[in-house]
Amino acid sequence: MADLRLLNRFDYVLAESFRQTIRDCAGEIWEANGVVSWASSLKQASPAHANGVMRMNRLMSAREVMGITAGFFRARGHGYTVLVRSDDRALTGEIKRSGWGLEAEHVALVLTGPLAVPTSTKGVDRRRVKNPSGMLDFCATITAAMGSGQDVQRFVNLGLRRIQALLAPSKAAFLAYDEGTAAACALGSVIDGVVFIGWVGTKPEHRRRGLGTSVTEAAVQAGFDQGASLAAALSPLTAVPFLATLGFEEVGRYREYVFPPPN
Repeated sequence: MADLRLLNRFDYVLAESFRQTIRDCAGEIWEANGVVSWASSLKQASPAHANGVMRMNRLMSAREVMGITAGFFRARGHGYTVLVRSDDRALTGEIKRSGWGLEAEHVALVLTGPLAVPTSTKGVDRRRVKNPSGMLDFCATITAAMGSGQDVQRFVNLGLRRIQALLAPSKAAFLAYDEGTAAACALGSVIDGVVFIGWVGTKPEHRRRGLGTSVTEAAVQAGFDQGASLAAALSPLTAVPFLATLGFEEVGRYREYVFPPPN
């Protein structure tokens, strides 16, 4: 029961993080009966931050969810990503009946208390992003970490190159500089008493030195310093061991299904 309560809270914070991103880039949000859909000015189906949908409760049937969602994005000519909680069997089944397969699985992780002693890496200068120059370094770092594909670059430019995305009072963005070069980044956003960690990445040539750990710790601690009582992160399977070393524990999973733009 405790895990379900945490997962429901995680659900709420995750949806609000997507809403914030879309508000920051002047996109559109539609909500009804527990279904939340959001669309940016980009037409790409992925990442979910750009165009996506979540079902927050079971008031609307799975078939209705998929029908309304398809109509919302078809009217805009957009592709989209459906994020489905692993315990939502009805919605998973409806998607599978439509012929779409699983694209990726992500793990909902939470940390219920502040971190222990922060990591110190010799020769690394860890800084909080406080100005436009730092914002540009953050965007360049996460783009390099995620891969320089056009979809990634477009969304980073749209979603993060805005003052409110990285410098709002509820946000704490950090960079690790390795001999003067921005090498790793992480962002913490305080939402309803939870610091939600995202946009964590390290440039390939700077990996395996603890830089990602350093900036993630800083983002988590900044959130707790602002009054958060819980930290949360939605992680790909490959990054779970990294977050587990910081004390994060799994409370659930989300499945990601990607629907391409209409022809």
